[in-house]
Amino acid sequence: MASRERRVRILYTLWEMHAKLQEALEAEARTRPGEMTAYELETFIEQKVTTDQTDWLVQFFWVLGALGCAGPERMAEWINSHNELVMQEVAKLEEEKQNKVTLGRQYKRKLWRLRSMAYFSEEIKKACKDRLDGSIVVLSLSDIERFMALHMDATLCRDRLDALVRIGLLEDEQRHNLRLFRPTGKLDTIVADVLDTLDKRLVPSDASTR
Repeated sequence: MASRERRVRILYTLWEMHAKLQEALEAEARTRPGEMTAYELETFIEQKVTTDQTDWLVQFFWVLGALGCAGPERMAEWINSHNELVMQEVAKLEEEKQNKVTLGRQYKRKLWRLRSMAYFSEEIKKACKDRLDGSIVVLSLSDIERFMALHMDATLCRDRLDALVRIGLLEDEQRHNLRLFRPTGKLDTIVADVLDTLDKRLVPSDASTR
């Protein structure tokens, strides 16, 4: 079991990662102001770039790449794990109906969202796999909305994806009625740099004496 001091160090590291990632996202946004006025840029950064939802998306794309989910079979494994989690969560709606648990309104709203849009059918999973060739993670808008239903609604998800495209951390491509997203090298670099910096914080304080 971790000591109290190590737990504190872990918590501090989580806080620091959140802050450093948002600093990096803001810095990247400031290199791409486009035609925004100074006020519009500040509003864009505050409301769309340095948000929890944007953090989730950036970390999500990085983890998929790090775990090899640019390959079809690895993505299928990830989808299966996601589906299992969705089913576990949605089952709580039935438990509430049987008076086994009491759910708050906000949490129940999230569960209804999961029930209606988060599950990958076999057909949808196959379509997701077929877009991958092992070189880079490519997801459709609806794929991402399913994954992110655990963390945000579809409107917020689309808004934050647009912001990440605008600052160059994602690339998008329109194909007929399909919008595809893939991470850029800049996204990978930003997340990896933050993780490498914070990794040192978790080294035990007595490691240097061993």
